[in-house]
Parts: sequence; structure tokens; C-alpha cells
Amino acid sequence: MATIEKLQRESGIVYKAVVRKQGHPKITRTFKTRSAAERWGRQTESSLEQDDAGLTHEGQRHTLGDAIKRYRAEILPTLNASTQPNYTRHLAFWEDKLGHLRLSEVQPVKIAACRDELATTPQKPKREGAAPRMRTTTTVRRYLATLQAVLTACMKRWHWLSDTPMRQLEKPSEGQGRARFLSEDELGRLLSACRESTSPDLLIAVLLAITTGARAGEIMSARWRDVDLKGGILQVRTDNETTTKGGVRMLPLVPQVLPLMEARLEQAKAKELARQRKAQVAELRDIWGMLVFPSRVSANKAIDLRKPFSTALAKAGITDFHWHDLRHSAASFLAKRGASLLEIGAVLGHKTTQTTKRYSHLAQSHTTTLMQDLADDLLGKVGGAE
Repeated sequence: MATIEKLQRESGIVYKAVVRKQGHPKITRTFKTRSAAERWGRQTESSLEQDDAGLTHEGQRHTLGDAIKRYRAEILPTLNASTQPNYTRHLAFWEDKLGHLRLSEVQPVKIAACRDELATTPQKPKREGAAPRMRTTTTVRRYLATLQAVLTACMKRWHWLSDTPMRQLEKPSEGQGRARFLSEDELGRLLSACRESTSPDLLIAVLLAITTGARAGEIMSARWRDVDLKGGILQVRTDNETTTKGGVRMLPLVPQVLPLMEARLEQAKAKELARQRKAQVAELRDIWGMLVFPSRVSANKAIDLRKPFSTALAKAGITDFHWHDLRHSAASFLAKRGASLLEIGAVLGHKTTQTTKRYSHLAQSHTTTLMQDLADDLLGKVGGAE
């Protein structure tokens, strides 16, 4: 604790704060009030402690722009390819708004001002003549999550900060999110349209989504080394360190999908063999390192199925439906067949039950049916005994 000395001077009473710390020269300052002296003493001691760890110095040496540049170089390339465009856009925003600040100057009040700007600034409409659109609370939270990832790296990887100002920032409340589910009739129509699609990738990709509950990015980034056809397992990786989605999940491949995957692998091998003969190279490329759904343009880039999927939806007469809703539909089919929220969360890769709660009404419906059957059975027997 700083020592506070009360001094009588010609101008009146003053309070002298004295801070002593081993390895540092004595620091003193005089104030008109005791409270001001005590506050300065606490702040000075805290600064000395951080300086001992080298954190204050590093936080003053580097700007947020430096941190974002390093994050782009070291961490961004390791994230899921499907999430990198969003991260890139978010990083550009923070670099433009706060990149000039030293890390020690990135304060909650400045981040909050940017947060409010994100939430209140109209965006350019997607279609000409359409009304300006606003960012959703989910989008604003994702911008903040990207900044959090950078600041966390500053703390844990590079040791440029001792703490993150994000701890003191209020985030917009998370919305309920979409809850659009396919009915079984709609699913049948969609699969029929996918079978008739000119895209040879669409049907199997949709089947994987609806039978595993995997995200679009997880399916499109899957490589053949992630597929165990003998064991009937698809291993999906998500490398988003700023959310609860990180990790590896093992998803079962249902019997209806396995033959399609086996045929797809054989096609990939045949295609690579043909390329080898045409190019007159000695060895095949590593099939197992290739994408399961490669683009026609580049084998290292996943195919874009948005247009064929939109065409199939229109042909099936299904409206207000996005690819991600296949994941919701997988959860709804599980719930209707008796899966608990815990089981649904495990399939979808949720780390907390909060995200899975949107399916609670479906699971509750099944629970109600079970209890009604139990009650009818038990009470029926009791009534018969009387």
C-alpha cells in the first residue's frame, strides 16, 4: 500500500503519497485531498506491477493495428476457410476505427462507441432500390468476438496485455435466431429436386447436412482423411477460437449416405488418375488431403452450392429457407423422435445448453406424449384394479 503523509504548508494542508517497491526508486506526489492521494497510489502500484511483467511497456509499444496485422499473419490462416472472409471484414473495421491506438489506449468506452456505430449505421442494400438494412445484434456480437480474439491473442500468445478491455464491455443481447424447420413433406420434395439437379454435389451435401446436423463450413471443408468409410464416421473440425464452436466432432454416416460417399471417393481417385496420365507425372497427389467437395476451378477451394440449392428450393416450392436451416431441421427431426436436448446439443456440437434451447418446445412435445402414454398405462391399471 502507498504511504500517505499529511503535511502542513503555508498554503494549507496537503497529502503526500509515497510509493515504494523493491527494485524501483521511491515515487512521491502531493495532493490536496487524501482520497486523490490514495487513488494515485493504487494506480501507480498497479502500473509498477504490470511493468515488472513487461506488460505495460508492451501495451504502450504496440498498437491495435500491429496486433491485427500479426493476427492476420499467424492466426487467421489457421481458422476454418468458411469463416475467414467474415473475420477479414471484421478486422478491417477495427483496424480502421481503432488501429491507430496503442493497446494500452484501447478502452471499453472507445470499443462501445464502435459497437453502437455498428448497430446504428445503415448498410448498403443488397439489391438496387431496396431499403437500407441494419446489422443484426448477432452480427454486432460477431464483430466484437473478432476483436476479442485479437485481444486474447495479445494476452495469451504474445503477452502484450495483462487483461482485455472486453471484460468491461456490454454486448448486445443475443437474439432468438432463426427456427425454420423443414416438415417431412418438404424434406421429401427437396430431396427429389436435389436428385434432379444438374449439380452432382448437391444431393449428397444436403443429405450430409440433414443426417449429421453439420454446419455448411464443416461439410465443405471436410477432406477425405476426415472420412472413415469402414467405420461410418465423418470427423468435422471447427477452429473458431472466439466462440463455443471450436473442437472436433465425430458424426456417424448413415447407411443411406455411405454408398454415395464410397462412389464419390472412387470418382475422385479416377479423376486424379486421369489427371496423372494426362500430365505424365509419376505419382498421384495425396487423395486423402483433398476436399470432399472441391470446386471445379480449384481443387483447394470448396464448391459453391448456393445457386443449385436455390434452384432446388424453388423447384420444391419451399420458401424462406436457408442452407443453415438444414441444421435446424436435423435437430427438429431428432427432437420429434425422442432425442433429449443434451443429445441434440452433442450432435450439433453445442458446448452449452443455451444454444440448444431453441429446440426445447419440440423436445417438450415428445416428453408430453411419453408422459401421457405412461399416465394412461398406469392409471388404466389402477382403475381396472378398483
